[in-house]
Amino acid sequence: MASQRKPRRPEDDLVDWFTISYKTIYVAIALLLLIGAGAYYHYFGKPLNPNPVIDVPAPTVTTARFTSIEGNVRVKPVGTFEWVSADPTMVLRKSDLVRTGTGATAEITFFDGTVVHVRPDSLITIEDTSEDFATKRRRVAWHISSGEVNFQTGRKNVPGSATEISTPTVQRLTAGELTDGGIRVDQSGDSDVKIYRGSTQVVTKTGEKLTLGASEALKVDAAGKAGPKQLLLDAPVLQAPPHQTEISYPDPSRATTLLAWKPVIGSVSYHVMVDYSPYFNRPLVDQVRKDSSVELRGLETGKFYWRVAALDKDGVEGGFSAFARFTIVRKEGAGAGGGTPPPLVIEALDIRANILQIKGRTEPGATVTVNDQRVDVQGDGSFNEFIQLDKGGRQLVVIRSTGINGGVNEQKRPIVVTF
Repeated sequence: MASQRKPRRPEDDLVDWFTISYKTIYVAIALLLLIGAGAYYHYFGKPLNPNPVIDVPAPTVTTARFTSIEGNVRVKPVGTFEWVSADPTMVLRKSDLVRTGTGATAEITFFDGTVVHVRPDSLITIEDTSEDFATKRRRVAWHISSGEVNFQTGRKNVPGSATEISTPTVQRLTAGELTDGGIRVDQSGDSDVKIYRGSTQVVTKTGEKLTLGASEALKVDAAGKAGPKQLLLDAPVLQAPPHQTEISYPDPSRATTLLAWKPVIGSVSYHVMVDYSPYFNRPLVDQVRKDSSVELRGLETGKFYWRVAALDKDGVEGGFSAFARFTIVRKEGAGAGGGTPPPLVIEALDIRANILQIKGRTEPGATVTVNDQRVDVQGDGSFNEFIQLDKGGRQLVVIRSTGINGGVNEQKRPIVVTF
């Protein structure tokens, strides 16, 4: 029986070819769409990191701390009603009160390197310790209610940084960089301002504006009215005994020790102080005399510090000399130890900008210098000092301890200073 299937036409092959081609195209398009959707999701569809890491520079620690405490020093922290004993670990902040008792002193160092020496029977308030985050301008300020304060400022980190002081009659005293001065608030209410180095801008309570330069003084009365400027005499140059001198006597209780200094032009008298401490908070000798020397009888064995200031015909006292130290020993003990180097332990050596903090210990009575700058050594041989460095870059810091018998221990430490 013959087959009923129709013969295949050429058009049928053409139709089948087109049918297969469209399917392939559709599949390819679908694959492309899937790939595109996956890529879009990968790059744009993921949720944002809820905790992005932002590189924020560490904020400057804007505080003030005690670097020396002698005697009864009390602190009233802001927001409290109780006075507590000052402690070297304390952090002083805005509105904290600091009070020194009779014969007590305190040294406070602000984060910008400003050093404040609070004399006995004084009351001050910390008014500011801040740095502007955007401009980096720093401001440190304190108010003196009563007593006396000496201060030294360092270099400013940026233009516009300020160190400001106020009293009941001085609205604002703005100290320039590298300025040394002192302010005393009398019981009468008068404020005595003295600038030994550098310059300051003074605004009184009545709005008067004045500029004080090096070796100039000003009195502002209780009403806030400024008197005329006064020139301060130079500090005397100490001659004998020289710094770090050891003096031996067979019997110190019967001996006489002569202190002498070069006369100052324009002076009519001199203020002489001798103490066991370089802070002169409990002086053994505290007298005014006309001669440029003084004899001290019967000093016991030990270490003594002395300094002198000149007074003019009006009784205005200039700045004190740098102190000198001498040691009294019995003759049979002179030179004991044969110049053996004293111990010198460096516990901390920290650098911030151009301010170097060095902390360590040596033997009691030794003298310590850092790059030839004298460091205050406590009675137990410990020291903690802030040193301002004048140049930047890599350099060696030379720490030297000289014992009371002349022995020297020297260490050199590499540091990097950045301004």
